[in-house]
Amino acid sequence: MSYNEAETRFHLIDPVLRQKGYADPQRIKLETPAPVEPTGPKGRRRKGSGRTDYLLCVQVGDMPKPLPVAVLEAKKESEDPLKGMQQAKGYAACKRFDVKYVFATNGHRYGEFDNVTSLQTGPFPFEDFLPHADLCTRYEKDTSINITQPIARMLFMTDSPAWSQSRYYQDAAIRAAFEKIICCQQKNEPARILLSLSTGSGKTVIATNLLWRLHEAEQLPKPALFLCDRDELRTQAYSKLKAAFGDNVRTVKNVRGENTARNARIHIATYQTLGLDDEDEDFASFLTQHYREDAFSIIIIDECHRSAT
Repeated sequence: MSYNEAETRFHLIDPVLRQKGYADPQRIKLETPAPVEPTGPKGRRRKGSGRTDYLLCVQVGDMPKPLPVAVLEAKKESEDPLKGMQQAKGYAACKRFDVKYVFATNGHRYGEFDNVTSLQTGPFPFEDFLPHADLCTRYEKDTSINITQPIARMLFMTDSPAWSQSRYYQDAAIRAAFEKIICCQQKNEPARILLSLSTGSGKTVIATNLLWRLHEAEQLPKPALFLCDRDELRTQAYSKLKAAFGDNVRTVKNVRGENTARNARIHIATYQTLGLDDEDEDFASFLTQHYREDAFSIIIIDECHRSAT
């Protein structure tokens, strides 16, 4: 009599994963939450299962947060080891965790889909599954990121205490942005990232935690600018950012010729406040008067599809 899925996991899969170096809870997450439909002001959780069986993570030293890189889908012992592949690939296709690798197994053999090469291989003996150290090496090779270097610390930082319950796709968006930033810095190229998310997905929370993690990784040597095109967005940003950064957040205003945000770590401004230079009238904008060139470590533009270039 063969094992059902739960028994297969307990008797066949879990022992191999422990042997391969995934015993540390920082290296593996079990039964991750079902998807969220980001519709409406807060989003709603999708009905049905939709949970991933195992989320495999890269962990470096004493870094506070693991880095998800692979999904492993389990099926009962008697089933084809590749049966769960399409389900697991679906998790990757929707960018739920922004994982690079997808695995499926029945406890005896496993198959793999590589999101980097778009190749599916297997089945292979499950006893030959990738050890944690090899998974780390493979991630480094495929992303060209040395995860032991100081610049990679941003990938392993936790969210701010004010917004610590981020959704899986918010975390995935931040990590994808960080991977791009690291790769650009390694090539001495300017880092430009576009995050496209629907209404109600929590873009301002994403921006807040992105800045927080950069700050925690000591990658904000200069202030950050949050730029938007109307007062409503400025007010919303101030509320979210102040909850995380406290008095280090200021709204850019001209008060008796002075910039009210001049000593802040996070500056929040609208285009109208910063203004534009007019060379014909010999007029310098608030931006030119109060900020030197390259004054910010990072500039985040909210609702950038509506913004001026």
